[in-house]
Amino acid sequence: MKIIRLLCLLVLALPALAQEPPAFNDIESADELQNLSSLLDNEEVDSAALNRARIRARIIESTATACAVENGATRARLEERFEPLREINAEEASAESVAQQQSIGSSLEEAIARQARCEGIVDDARALLSRISNLQNTLAQQFLSARSDSVVVLMLNFPERVAEWPGRVHAQLELNLRDGVSTTRLLWYLIVSGLLAAFSGLLIRNQFLKWYEAAGGDSGAPPQMKYLFPKPVAEFAPLWLQGAALFGVLHYAIIDASTSLVVVRLAVAIFAFGLSSVAIYWATGPLSPSSEVRGLIPHHVAPLRARLQIVAFVICLSYTILGDHWLAVRITQPYVPGRAMILVATSMALFYLITYLGRIPGLKGRFRAVRFAASAASAVAFIAALTGYLNFSGYLVQGVTRTGIALFMLWVVLWLLYIAFNYLLEKKSETAAQVRNTLGISGEGSGTGIGFMQLVADLIVWIGAIVYLIYVWDNTGTTLGSLRLLMVDGWDLGGVALVPRKIIGGILLFATLVVVIGWIKRWIDRRWLKRIAIERGARDAILTLFGYVAFVLAVLISLKASSVDLTGLAIVSGALALGLGFGLQGIANNFVSGLILLFERPIRAGDFVSVGDVEGYVRSIRIRATEIETLDNQNVLVPNSELVSGRVTNWVLRDTHGRLQINVGVAYGSDVEKVRDILETIGREHPEVIVDGRAPAPRALFMGFGDSSLDFELRVRVQRIERRFSVMSDINFLLDRAFRDAGIKIPFPQRDLHIVSYPEQEAPVPSPSPAPALDAELHVEDVTRRHTAELETSADRSEIWSAITEIEIIKRWLARDGEFTPQIGGHFDLQTRDGYSVTGRIDIFIPPRRMRVIVEPDVQEGPLPTGPITIDLAVHDDGGSNRLVINVAGIPSSEDWEEYYRLSVDRWRVALAELKSDVLSK
Repeated sequence: MKIIRLLCLLVLALPALAQEPPAFNDIESADELQNLSSLLDNEEVDSAALNRARIRARIIESTATACAVENGATRARLEERFEPLREINAEEASAESVAQQQSIGSSLEEAIARQARCEGIVDDARALLSRISNLQNTLAQQFLSARSDSVVVLMLNFPERVAEWPGRVHAQLELNLRDGVSTTRLLWYLIVSGLLAAFSGLLIRNQFLKWYEAAGGDSGAPPQMKYLFPKPVAEFAPLWLQGAALFGVLHYAIIDASTSLVVVRLAVAIFAFGLSSVAIYWATGPLSPSSEVRGLIPHHVAPLRARLQIVAFVICLSYTILGDHWLAVRITQPYVPGRAMILVATSMALFYLITYLGRIPGLKGRFRAVRFAASAASAVAFIAALTGYLNFSGYLVQGVTRTGIALFMLWVVLWLLYIAFNYLLEKKSETAAQVRNTLGISGEGSGTGIGFMQLVADLIVWIGAIVYLIYVWDNTGTTLGSLRLLMVDGWDLGGVALVPRKIIGGILLFATLVVVIGWIKRWIDRRWLKRIAIERGARDAILTLFGYVAFVLAVLISLKASSVDLTGLAIVSGALALGLGFGLQGIANNFVSGLILLFERPIRAGDFVSVGDVEGYVRSIRIRATEIETLDNQNVLVPNSELVSGRVTNWVLRDTHGRLQINVGVAYGSDVEKVRDILETIGREHPEVIVDGRAPAPRALFMGFGDSSLDFELRVRVQRIERRFSVMSDINFLLDRAFRDAGIKIPFPQRDLHIVSYPEQEAPVPSPSPAPALDAELHVEDVTRRHTAELETSADRSEIWSAITEIEIIKRWLARDGEFTPQIGGHFDLQTRDGYSVTGRIDIFIPPRRMRVIVEPDVQEGPLPTGPITIDLAVHDDGGSNRLVINVAGIPSSEDWEEYYRLSVDRWRVALAELKSDVLSK
């Protein structure tokens, strides 16, 4: 459905994309450039008029450039057509040829003339843009260097300014009230609404604090997400509710209540200060990115919040006194009453805040250059405001303020992106899986896909932040325009045109195509391939090949969208062919072999194979090599060409059955009938041997008379041939025991040594007696394996101990059902979430520190020769946190127990993750 919607939107958008832009009128554009040039001759032209002129000149320059390029291409095409007709004689040629010559010639002359006019307009527009930039730079310098009265002069003239206050206050109180609303009634409205709002806010705060304490918010437990936003909102409810109530009353009582009125700005400032306090308390709270700053919590939180609130208060007060655009240095006039004092107070508050950041341990050695520049700018702004350079002071103040807000927002957004993408990558919840499937990044490539999307998102955020900072510090307003021109037009590098806009568009298009390819692959697999009677291997091969082809097409389309000349790929292809001829034959061979393996499927993931001296399980088949995990848990990469051209044994290609041949020699004189019966009986009794008629029954064959033994061969069919070594070992143990009980000896090779004595020797050398036949016993070293799982948490030790000893809590993170008796010798019987039943007793019980349990063997298995399997659970105190360590020991290292070992490792890893997220976090 999503693909169909996407196609429908694309079809609906095609008509809009197909509409051609209006034709370029060179005459009107030339006249408009002339008018703009005349406007610049006016000495009273302001910055706003220059910005408008710059925008129009940029548009004309862009359209004229497109016109010149289009007519240049038309000219080249017409010149190519006109060249064969150039030498035609009008008297000798046919009338049709002459007419064609004249028609093409006139079109060529028109194209040349129009190209020349468009190029001339481009030159004029660029010259005008250069002139506008110079004027804007001059105005910006004049604006920043303008000086008004210093603070000393303003203080001397303070009595005269105080005398003007009543008139200004009276002018601000002349409100255009609605019918039936007087000034006195409005005042009462404001008082009553403000008191009601403050009372409601206090009630909300008190109720929240009661609920917060009842829920255990102050018990020292880890912070919870549900208190993240409500707590600061309730804390400052009286403030922001009061501002909202006052603004509502003013908006109701005043006609056209805009922020040009001081009373309206005052209500907005109260509301803004309340929300700013909420944001400050969240930004320095335990669940914000600031919590990761070392040493901030709890020692430096209160002083930092106080300084941030001072800055917020000064900014809100500045907004109330100076109006909407007091920070916009490019449009604020230098002579505004009260501006000097506001700039002095704001620069002091900023300096007071920035210098304190260096005291926080986590920031002492970081961002030194940024903190020094910000504190220096604040100090210079303070001095400039005292000496009368208010525009320059305002420029620095607004730059530092906006930069600080922008950097903090950048930090928060990057932190949220990191949290979100980590959630998608690590969480196994249904929501995370659904989002991954929607984005087309499910499966083994989810980490790569999510990493690529996170990179794109981070780049977009960083680019947006950089563009905003350029806008903040660019007092001329020309830098962004120049960057936009550079992004749109690009630059020439060695004859190659690099256009950043098209390159970024190509990258975004490639990312979109990758997501769409993932959707299409899942759609093909679910809607089409599942209904076709083919093997799963063929389905995987089709999807893999489709993915390769679609990826190559996505790369080519993205390169074309990035204005990359695809004809240059011919050179690359030639170089690649040359490389294949000399040094890349092996890579090409492995690539083609990988495709053969995907289609022919002689081996599949999970098969047990033997390739030369490598034997193990196939984990994955990649485009260059196949990963095989040996029985020693070593991962070996075998080139695909060896699997295609070499000799490969796939033990489980058709089925998992296989035949074992066990050679046994007994001493001469043994009862061969009895030997045969023992061999066949032991072969039938082994649980891995097939005796239900699906394969030939175990059979013992008398193969011949050896040098020192009677040779027998036991042939059995086993259910899983990859377990042949353990089965063969078990049968040999049983045969050795059975032969001993029956008195049948297994001989070893005997040799007679004859020493010849020469006549001259006096004493004959006695011939040695034959070496006695010794019964060699097989000593087996019992080897076991162990694994460890750890969980570090800030939860209390008693909570951890309850989680591992109380059955109702154990059911929330480890078991589906069961019983547990927490005492020495106590019995436990748990049905784990992965479908296994674990039964045993408690061996060591030292609350709340350590507990060891012994797992009872299964009834069918009996006691293990290596001893019982034990699970040791210990709670360690690491200072500020507690650590739960789980040691599982005694698992036999034989092949039979390999699956149990892996399940045990996975079980405890998943269980501890569930314990941390679902039990200890609440």
